[in-house]
Amino acid sequence: MIAAVSERARRLLLTAALALAACGAPAPGRPPAPPRSPAPAMPTARSPAPAPRSQHDGVGATRAASAGGQGDPAARAGDDAAEPREQASPTACAIDMDCGYDPAGERCGADPRLNRQPPVTDQGIVCYCDAGACALLRVLPVPCEGDHDCAVAREPRPHPVRATRERPHEKGRPCRDLTMSTTCERTNICTLHRHTCPRR
Repeated sequence: MIAAVSERARRLLLTAALALAACGAPAPGRPPAPPRSPAPAMPTARSPAPAPRSQHDGVGATRAASAGGQGDPAARAGDDAAEPREQASPTACAIDMDCGYDPAGERCGADPRLNRQPPVTDQGIVCYCDAGACALLRVLPVPCEGDHDCAVAREPRPHPVRATRERPHEKGRPCRDLTMSTTCERTNICTLHRHTCPRR
């Protein structure tokens, strides 16, 4: 009887040991397996060591910083020369021919390099001398439908204007009754004509 019980217990123990072995647990009576040591880590690449700095590098950096902060007088002079300042043209004059037009400043001046404008016929700019100084007259186009819409204005310098009661369209014959006249051209703009008359 005792032998049968011990045989049965041995079989139960063997079955339990097989089941534990299948699950990964250590069998009863066996010491647990020692833990595995982790795999050695791969060696990492070392960053290159910075190059040694010489004493000259520090001196050069200090000089560059001080030069950037204080500024080089020669460089500043070059910057000033690169930005020319606009100078006003002289305006003193004696006659109209002394005055020319400055497109950049949109004004008239007495500088000989300025553009001399031709006499106005229908529109344009007139530079003339007024009380010893160059002045500007801008003549705009005058629309018209016939000659009766146009007239001559002599002040400050001759140019076409729209005819009014105070300034009607001129009548007469050229060189006998008048030296300047206006007509309405095909462009429907009043045009001034200066007649070349023989001297009397």
